[in-house]
Amino acid sequence: MKFPFDFFRKRGGGRDPVLTFTDDEIAALLPRAMRRVDQRAARKLISGKRVLITGAGGTIGAELARQVATYEPALLSLVDNAEFNLYLIDREMRENGAGDFLHTSLTDVCRQAHLDEVFARVRPEIVIHAAAFKHVPIVEENRCAGALTNVLGAKNVFDAAIAAKAESVVFISTDKAVNPTSFMGATKRIAELYAQALDVAQNDTRFVTVRFGNVLGSTGSVVPLFARQIANGGPVTVTHPEIQRFFMTTREAVQLVLQSASLERDSKSILTHDGRIFVLDMGEPVRILDLAKRMIEWKGLTPGQDIEIKFTSLRPGEKLFEEIFLDTDKLIKTGADGVLLASPAMIDLPLLNPRLVDVINGAQDCDQDALDEAVHYLVPEFSPSIGAGEGADLPPFPKT
Repeated sequence: MKFPFDFFRKRGGGRDPVLTFTDDEIAALLPRAMRRVDQRAARKLISGKRVLITGAGGTIGAELARQVATYEPALLSLVDNAEFNLYLIDREMRENGAGDFLHTSLTDVCRQAHLDEVFARVRPEIVIHAAAFKHVPIVEENRCAGALTNVLGAKNVFDAAIAAKAESVVFISTDKAVNPTSFMGATKRIAELYAQALDVAQNDTRFVTVRFGNVLGSTGSVVPLFARQIANGGPVTVTHPEIQRFFMTTREAVQLVLQSASLERDSKSILTHDGRIFVLDMGEPVRILDLAKRMIEWKGLTPGQDIEIKFTSLRPGEKLFEEIFLDTDKLIKTGADGVLLASPAMIDLPLLNPRLVDVINGAQDCDQDALDEAVHYLVPEFSPSIGAGEGADLPPFPKT
């Protein structure tokens, strides 16, 4: 079966194809139709407000910027520590007519003084925190850097938002924070704990945490990796024949994030300051091997004949199956299609703060033993000693 679009595009003289896909092309990889999301509530939330987005140059952050800009904010402040990524989204926004209300800041969320200065200047009413290190194997091997960005960075943003008297903070989390086997997932869970504790401890700034899985076509994800490998003649590398992931398109994920943030506060008391976490319904998990085969077939090739599929084993911290919520979490329907509400365990702020300091000190001192111990204390389901994910206990891979 050949997919009816130019799957691979070349530009310039480089060896690899430039991998660009439309939203519709990306959506065709999912075994379900994209949801139609009512965006009126999001428009009401954002219109006329000062909005600040961290990690604005990343896949999610950039799409947040695009969608927020269409809702006519009074100011859109884009914060990122990656100069080129910030340049790209800044240029795109200005070319699309957002220059009159756009503000960009090359700022590291780990530098509190710099971040506080941005917040004091922008005075954001809505803060969307998308800045994070997300690549599981890289964070696994660089735990101090991962904890600094994912824990200290989140703390700095949340504290600055409260000091600036922001109305709402939206924290972008991940399914990897649930029962985490990876250090990255554990750090995101700690940031969730802090957002929950702050939400309960005060009534001025509302904290909304939104948890979802993988975004198709995002930087570092399997779609551009597989596309590049197929274009180069293979092999396509899959870590394990049974590995599965939840997937969603970038556009759909961001629409549901903004819908989660904009649900009415008094809707059956769901959005009171109780530290709950929104969970995006991503449908059924997708087997990565099936995704690889589908992409090979779309190129008009036969998996295993024209393009080899090679199994490489699970990487450190990687799971076979991701979880969006634990069985013990009570899921509540919100009335918005695709948005559910979980009630994970919380830690009160007075008990959390000293343990949070332990994590941050371990990361700043680059004392990995102390850091691992501090993270494990807050997230006991995470075992620092695992280092090889679940792969060590798995049977040999079958031949293809």
